[in-house]
Amino acid sequence: MKQAQVNSCIDQLLQMDTAASMAPLMVAKVSRQFAAVSDLLAELAETINSTIALTRHRRTQARRLHMTDIPANPMSIIIALSDLTAVAHLKSTARPIRNALRPIVRRLRLPKAIERAGVGGVVQFDDQLSHGDVMKAMWVVEEEGEGAWREVSDTLRVAEHCGNCQLPVTVGAADLQTHATKADFLALPRFCAQWMVVGRNVAFRRPTGQQDGTLELFRHNNNEIRAIRNQPNFAITIKPPLPLPNRPVHPFSQHPFTHHAKPHDPPASNRIVWQSGVGWATVGVNNGTVDVLASSMLKHLILHHRVRAVGGFTDSPTVVVDRRVRGGHVDRIMTRSPHTPTDGCSSVLTWERADGVCGQAHLLTSSNDQFIAWISFDISPNNNQSVEVTICTFEAPATGVPHDAPFAQRFPRTAAKVRRILGPTAAIILDGQAP
Repeated sequence: MKQAQVNSCIDQLLQMDTAASMAPLMVAKVSRQFAAVSDLLAELAETINSTIALTRHRRTQARRLHMTDIPANPMSIIIALSDLTAVAHLKSTARPIRNALRPIVRRLRLPKAIERAGVGGVVQFDDQLSHGDVMKAMWVVEEEGEGAWREVSDTLRVAEHCGNCQLPVTVGAADLQTHATKADFLALPRFCAQWMVVGRNVAFRRPTGQQDGTLELFRHNNNEIRAIRNQPNFAITIKPPLPLPNRPVHPFSQHPFTHHAKPHDPPASNRIVWQSGVGWATVGVNNGTVDVLASSMLKHLILHHRVRAVGGFTDSPTVVVDRRVRGGHVDRIMTRSPHTPTDGCSSVLTWERADGVCGQAHLLTSSNDQFIAWISFDISPNNNQSVEVTICTFEAPATGVPHDAPFAQRFPRTAAKVRRILGPTAAIILDGQAP
C-alpha cells in the first residue's frame, strides 16, 4: 500500500512543471529522500536474495534451513523492535531460535537498554550471566522506560567520587537474585528496588583499608527495608509523616518534601549514624533524619561516613545571612525544587533533622575533581529568615598560606567554586563583607 501511494505521487510529480512549481530546497529534499529509500530498498533486496540463495543452497544439500543461518542484522532489528514479552516468546519457540537470539540479546539489546536507562558507563552486567539471568537483567533495566535508573546513576557517581566504588559497577547473578520474582521488584519504590541490585558494590572503607560494610539495602518481612546492616534498628522508613513534630511550620510556604514528591524515589528517614570507636550505630527512635529522597538519604550516608570515618575535611566559619539580602539570592537557592542542585553543582541533598533544622547541601565537586567539597544551608526552627551557611572541603590547604588566614585564601579552588554559585552573596560568606 505504501509503495502504491509513492508511485501515485511520482506520477503526479512527473506531470508537473517542477522548475516553476517547486522551490530548489524542496527539490533537493525530495532527491535526498529518494536516494535514502533507494538505499534501503537495495539493502532489503540484498537480504532477501541472500536468504533465497542460502535456502536453495541448503535444499540442494538436503538440509533444513535454521534460524542461525539468517543474517545477524535482520535478527538484531527484530530484537531491537520487540518488547520483552515477544522476545521471550521467540526464545521459547524452538532451540534454533533460542540459540540465534541469545548472543544478539546479550551483545546488542542489553547494552542499548543500559544506555537508555541512564546508567551507561555506570552499571554493567557480568559476562558470565546465564541466558535466563540476561533476560532478567534486560527486564530490570528496561522496566519503567527511558532514564528510569537516573537516580541510581547519580548516587553511584557520588559513591565513586567519595572512593566507595569504581565505575562501572558489575552486577552479577547473586545481585539479580535479590528479587526472586517480578512482583517482588514491583512491590517496592523503584529506586529502592533498583538499589538492591547494585548496593553491595558500594563499600565503606577507612584509610587503613578496613571495611565497614556496604551500602546494601535488605528486604525484610512485609517489605521492610534495612540499610547497611540487616538488623531491626537499621530499618528505614519510607514516606514518614510530615511535617516533623518539632517543626510544625516549615520555613517555606509549601513543604518541599510533599510538594515536589517523587513516588518512585520517596522521602525516607533513618536513625543510622557513624560513631568513633563503635562504627555504624543507631540513635533513638525520635532522633532520626528525614531526607527528601531515598537516593538523597544514601548520598547522605556516603558523605557522613567520609567525614566521620575517613576525615581530613575542613569547615569554614559558619556565616548567618538573611535570605532576602543581595536580591534574595540565597532565598532562591532555598526555595527552588529540593531535587535541583544550584548551577555548577553535581548533586544536592535536602533533609530535616529531628530538632527541626531544615538543611541543604550542594556538592561543589564531581569525580573530575581531585577533592570533595560542598556548601550547606541550614534554617533553624526559631528563625525562618536566617540561613546558616557552611563550606566543607577536603582540598589541601594552599602552600605558604598561614593556618589562621581566611578560609578563601587557604582553600582557593573551593572558594572559586563557591563564588560561582553564591553570586552577590559570596562576598558576605567568604570575605566577611557586611550585608
